[in-house]
Amino acid sequence: MKDRQLDDGTAGPRRVVGVGAGGHARVVLDILRLAGRYEVVGLLDVDERRWGREMDGVAVLGDDTKLPELYRNGVVCAFNGIGSSADAGPRKRAFEMIAGLGFQMVEAIHPAAVVAPSASIGIGATIMANAVVNPGARLGANVIVNSGAIVEHDCVVGDHTHVSTGSRLGGGVHVGDECHVGIGASIRQGITIGRGSVVGAGAAVVTDVPDHVVVAGVPARVLRAVGV
Repeated sequence: MKDRQLDDGTAGPRRVVGVGAGGHARVVLDILRLAGRYEVVGLLDVDERRWGREMDGVAVLGDDTKLPELYRNGVVCAFNGIGSSADAGPRKRAFEMIAGLGFQMVEAIHPAAVVAPSASIGIGATIMANAVVNPGARLGANVIVNSGAIVEHDCVVGDHTHVSTGSRLGGGVHVGDECHVGIGASIRQGITIGRGSVVGAGAAVVTDVPDHVVVAGVPARVLRAVGV
């Protein structure tokens, strides 16, 4: 699949910096290496204990204050290596900070993922190994579709949302911005998940979910407001 933002005919690998040096960044780094179009020049992380070390052969250069210098030196592409669980806020803020500095956010799509040509993939999305994104699906910016997850035909997944490992969205599901769909959760076709809501691991969602709540169970029910 073409990189929708960066397929500009430039010869040779594109130089990329990653923000974040934890587990999610490690997976994205692997995906970009498999793609063969990128040279990851370094990683940045707020944890000083990681500075000066390497992760899978890539140096952790410092924190994100180094981004303007890297940009001036010709590294104009970046990936968001900060994952998300119940709180999409840190990942969203990182995305907005990186993009606000002018970096081109790369998509990371694993070669073992299946993405229909008619699917729409937002800027900076990550689609991991064995994930499926079927025809007519629309993924927003900075979305994660984790390993083995299924996004069926005509689904809409909002910006900064994480569809976790092994979860399944039936046809025509709408998931709002900044949501989290937990590991192994299933959402029945045609359901709407409200903005900022969290679907617990293994949940079976058969009715619409309002904004900013946590749901869990089989069938899923509202447990509490987000953050309560």
